[in-house]
Amino acid sequence: TRFWKFRQLVEHHRRQRADQVIAERYRKNGYRSSPTQTFFLEQPLDHFNAMFKELGKTYKQRYYVNAEFWFGQESPVFLFIGGEGTLTARDVEAGEMYELGRQHKALLVGVEHRFYGASLNDDGLQLEELEYLSSQQALADLATFVRYIRTKYGIPDSTQWICFGGSYPGALSAWFRLKYPHLVAGAVASSAPVRAITNFEGYNDVVAASLSSELVGGSKGCLETVRAAFRQIDDMILYTLYDQLQEDFQSCNKISMQEDTVQFVSNLAGNIMGVVQYNNEIPGQNISHVCEVMTSTSNPYTNLVALNKEYMAMSNETCVDNSYMNYTAMMSNTTVDRAAMGAGERQWTYQTCSQFGYYQTCDANTDCPFSKQMSLAYSDLQICQKIFKINPADVDVDVQFTNDYYGGNRTQQSKIVFVNGSIDPWHWLSILTNQTALHQYAVFIPGTAHCADLGTARDSDPAALSAARQEIAGLVAQFLEDAVRRKP
Repeated sequence: TRFWKFRQLVEHHRRQRADQVIAERYRKNGYRSSPTQTFFLEQPLDHFNAMFKELGKTYKQRYYVNAEFWFGQESPVFLFIGGEGTLTARDVEAGEMYELGRQHKALLVGVEHRFYGASLNDDGLQLEELEYLSSQQALADLATFVRYIRTKYGIPDSTQWICFGGSYPGALSAWFRLKYPHLVAGAVASSAPVRAITNFEGYNDVVAASLSSELVGGSKGCLETVRAAFRQIDDMILYTLYDQLQEDFQSCNKISMQEDTVQFVSNLAGNIMGVVQYNNEIPGQNISHVCEVMTSTSNPYTNLVALNKEYMAMSNETCVDNSYMNYTAMMSNTTVDRAAMGAGERQWTYQTCSQFGYYQTCDANTDCPFSKQMSLAYSDLQICQKIFKINPADVDVDVQFTNDYYGGNRTQQSKIVFVNGSIDPWHWLSILTNQTALHQYAVFIPGTAHCADLGTARDSDPAALSAARQEIAGLVAQFLEDAVRRKP
């Protein structure tokens, strides 16, 4: 829950930055209103069942269109793919895709993922409806959307499309090119975890490496103080000093039950995991700052207490909810709020249970610096069984099917650029080397975090990130040029 809170803060700051960029552009260009229009497209709930379609069960998918630069039918279309949260007009008005759209006079469109944001029915969070929430259905939505936009705007079939996405949508971007290569000429897949895995041990291995990276203000000493603090916590748990832990870390509830204990240590780790994954997304919140606090005194445990208080203040919390019962209640909530911003935690957790895994553990044989209480047995596999009625043993089967269906990180498709940052733990599940024979490319950016390339360029960006954006721009231009050359 603390990681989700940190992500919400990150998204808030991203929206603020985008709004500032957009407002300044409006001022310079004399715009009085947004050039982006919002629409809804009625989509089948199940694309793969003809009898089901006859029943007419559908949902309305939100999408955005920005024709600010569109030069006409010969101009390309750039498609921004939504993921496990709300999509907004900002996604087609700011950022990397927007700037590339300006260069290529592209029509900019953004599509919200089914079952997230406003793109779900009133009963969309009910268990029996979640059956229709999958990456395969999402890709079919995109295919239908491409055909629809072609018709609506009179766009010829020969017009080139490039798709963009980051994180899970980054994987969708790569998979859309893989499964529907006749619809998109190329794909930008940023921080894309294309390999599904149940026990994602590598996540916290990368966190450890990032905490010790001098490139971003980390150090070996910093990593060791984090390890030492969590070792002391594990020792206190062993000796049942729960009351002391509850007091020191200001837990709202007792943490002596095993599930609550795991929730407690996971929340403490989530603070640091969030900073690493989103390094520098929130002003002042970065690995350098974590290391400054964690090495501020000779007592690692006291330093971790201080760090926890800081994150409580950021979230306006007087205590930390470490109740597993409250967590399951949140995951069980089926109330639909189409105006809500941010991630859909119930929906995304269902997708991890039914397709991806991605459970971040702290096993003894890894470099993970956190509590060894964070095991697969006490991960969201419990939620899979308790909330979604998916047997934990079946999660492995579902994960394997996903890798068989898409090819994991051995994707055999051309004209995809995989973009990853060395600090981002998700790069562990992506593609990091060029496959020249396939015309598949990897851009690896030292010192950058999750989806860093997708944002609007800033003067403060490191040189490696600026160079990476130039490389991505060159590859997108190449994809478009190759597609034009292949025209009959």
